[in-house]
Amino acid sequence: MSHDHGARPELPARARLTPRRRAVLKALDSCPGHFTVVDLYDRARKVEPRISLATVYRTVDLLRHSGAIRPLVGADSPAYVRCDPHHHHHLVCIGCGAVQETDLCGAPSNAELKRRHGFSAQSHEMDIYGLCAACS
Repeated sequence: MSHDHGARPELPARARLTPRRRAVLKALDSCPGHFTVVDLYDRARKVEPRISLATVYRTVDLLRHSGAIRPLVGADSPAYVRCDPHHHHHLVCIGCGAVQETDLCGAPSNAELKRRHGFSAQSHEMDIYGLCAACS
């Protein structure tokens, strides 16, 4: 399952959609795979030359809290990926940077965690790093 960029990420309802935030959203639309804040900044400056790096960081933080993007924990530098709201995991290519979603899940069920550890899971994240079909 490839990463679907059809749905545009949205800011939380309380956040104003300023021209500079709109430039960040437009930049995000053009980011394939994973991206850094500096990648977004460079792309957003093409649309809104006076945008500040601080504005991009704040917008990324808003998008992260809304669930539209999330950090990739195992990436070499702080990187993010767009996220759909359904349960999925990411396959991240260390060769070309492509990101694919997969609904395959290796996490134990909540019932199993409860039975073995007395633990009630609320959520989990998993990113798998390796080489995509084109790079392997």
